[in-house]
Amino acid sequence: MTDQEDSPEVFKALFFQYYPTFFSFALSLVDDKASAQQLTMEALSILWIKRSDLIGDVNNRAFLYSTIRNNALNYLKHLQREPDAGAYTPDKKIDTLLPEEVLQEIKDYVAREI
Repeated sequence: MTDQEDSPEVFKALFFQYYPTFFSFALSLVDDKASAQQLTMEALSILWIKRSDLIGDVNNRAFLYSTIRNNALNYLKHLQREPDAGAYTPDKKIDTLLPEEVLQEIKDYVAREI
């Protein structure tokens, strides 16, 4: 993988390409905007971490759908056991992967969408 493919700008482009579709998908599963946001951001950051193992757009989309679905189902099971658990809390944090200015731009975008 080249330095350009590993750049934060590439992640930002990937994020803006996929976020709206997968946020809507996550929202349809959990019916909670904050949880859908966290599920989507977590899936995108996992995709970024595992990007060298995945090939092509079709695999990226399939990976995101299955990651969000599986994490949403686990979260919903958790809510059945603990109804007062609150919004979904991701296992993976995007914060450590990106420069602050890219991270802030992403957070601002997500905040406008909610």
